[in-house]
Amino acid sequence: MVIWSYLLIGASAPASVESVLAPVDGPYADTPAALSAAPAATTVSRVADEAASPLVQVGADELDLLAALEQVLEDRFQPTGRLRLIPVSAMPRLAPGAALPAIELVDAPSRLNAGTMLLRYRLRADEGPASLHVLSFRAEVLADVWFSQRRASAGELLADLDLVVREVDLLREPKAVPADPALVGRYEVARTVAETRPITWNDISPRALVRRGQMVEVVANHGNLRITMKGQAVRSGALGEFVTIRNLESKRDFSAEVIDENKVRVHF
Repeated sequence: MVIWSYLLIGASAPASVESVLAPVDGPYADTPAALSAAPAATTVSRVADEAASPLVQVGADELDLLAALEQVLEDRFQPTGRLRLIPVSAMPRLAPGAALPAIELVDAPSRLNAGTMLLRYRLRADEGPASLHVLSFRAEVLADVWFSQRRASAGELLADLDLVVREVDLLREPKAVPADPALVGRYEVARTVAETRPITWNDISPRALVRRGQMVEVVANHGNLRITMKGQAVRSGALGEFVTIRNLESKRDFSAEVIDENKVRVHF
């Protein structure tokens, strides 16, 4: 679980047990949750977004509660990266050394987004009634993605780029390509990519193993019979795609599946 690493530590303990689970003051306790407008999308490759709403101070004893809330929301939304919650409103103050209360979600956003969200939840200790709380927060889903260290042009292979891994917030860069080494040899650049932003799925396309006008090997299997011949690709295609191939002798066209570099297979 990723913890908001620079939250300030040192909030004083409450004077009585009753104040351990004191609900957050204000009108939110009886009003439905609402979402505010999302800010403009930006790449997040730093610890904090300084342009965001001011963060509240969270004491050391509330960090466990924040981590527990992160886990509850991770289980609910199953994000593709590491979820981090950034409180915007005050959190309930827990007594030092007190057991962490059980958390019950009352109302949560239908999905995570880049704006400020409201979360309503109950805390239930071993003794006493449950208390209702509301947390205003921002979320980040952090993941490692690819950046090119130089300007990349259309047609270049990802494998030929000087790639580096940086962490971004997928809520603000939802189309960023994950830093998966298995993808490097399978994709090429589809449009110019600046070195200042992450590579996105819109920037790349599957690498063409067969290109228009090239001579290709055509294989066909029928029972124990295996036939091979040469043909000319009428159009380009990536692995698994079906392309049109021209028979060099009859000049007739047929469809075949791309299975390797300059190699296709005919299905009967």
